[in-house]
Amino acid sequence: MRKPVYNLVFPSGCQAMTIFDYKFVKVENYPVQLQKLQQLVAYYADVQIKLNTGEHAITAYVKLPRTEQKAVLEWGNTNTTALEDILLLLSIFTQRDVFVLDQKEKDSIIIADPRQYPWGGILSSSIPYKEDKSGESSKSSSIVYPCDIGFEENITEIYTLIRSKTWQDKYKDGYFLFLAKQAFRRQSLESAFSQCWTIWEHLFATQNKNWLSDEQIEKLKSSEKIAFILTKYALQGEITPASRKRIDSLAKIRNRIVHYGRFPMSGSVHDDAILFIRLTEFVLAKILGLSPSNLFNTVDKLEKFLGELQKP
Repeated sequence: MRKPVYNLVFPSGCQAMTIFDYKFVKVENYPVQLQKLQQLVAYYADVQIKLNTGEHAITAYVKLPRTEQKAVLEWGNTNTTALEDILLLLSIFTQRDVFVLDQKEKDSIIIADPRQYPWGGILSSSIPYKEDKSGESSKSSSIVYPCDIGFEENITEIYTLIRSKTWQDKYKDGYFLFLAKQAFRRQSLESAFSQCWTIWEHLFATQNKNWLSDEQIEKLKSSEKIAFILTKYALQGEITPASRKRIDSLAKIRNRIVHYGRFPMSGSVHDDAILFIRLTEFVLAKILGLSPSNLFNTVDKLEKFLGELQKP
């Protein structure tokens, strides 16, 4: 049995990829379907891609295993299978809403957003390139480019990690992945920043629930929670008094949004908010077993941000 898959963009040169028990295969007219998706940059990747406002498009079919395993993430439907978990990961790592529809649902109204996510670039660029030396993945293709099988291998490894009991216990069933998908979608910067802030507070709670009560967690200053995550995931070593003040300034941004619905009127607040969103991607990459990419110079920007008050 197979199902149509919407909005999945394949790695360069690959005609198919297998993730966990599911095989995703390009549709025959993949170049045409790919061009239908929102394209914000003109580029060449197997085919010439032009700028496009975009819409949903079936780009693949997924072949289902005879017996599907149950999902491990906290979906509302208890009958949800592992496929939904994988589609969630594909959405986060390809920066588009990737979903399937059963044949009987073909005439249903699609409410997913067809626009490309503005966030998630650190996660996608953290997956290392790996060329398929066997040529099996690109067999029967006229594409001369080698197939990058690093994506399918790493997403499979990530999902295997997520399914492990140790990881599930540590991260309370990975609920933050739902929050990440919401945060990375196209929306206002204020909304993305606020949702990323929720991710940090949620992660703090998962890592400290064994020795702090719910009341203690809720009463603790937000800046203390941010400082904990920065050191926990090795983004920062020692939190100095000066850097703590800079973290407090992030908390003020969050408080201003919560109470007044907009950013404070200051020069660097938008850059600071963008840095915080990128740091969220950085932390999630580590949690998912990846070595975070520094494509956006995130580490240096963090060092500069935390050190600004130390300047004479």
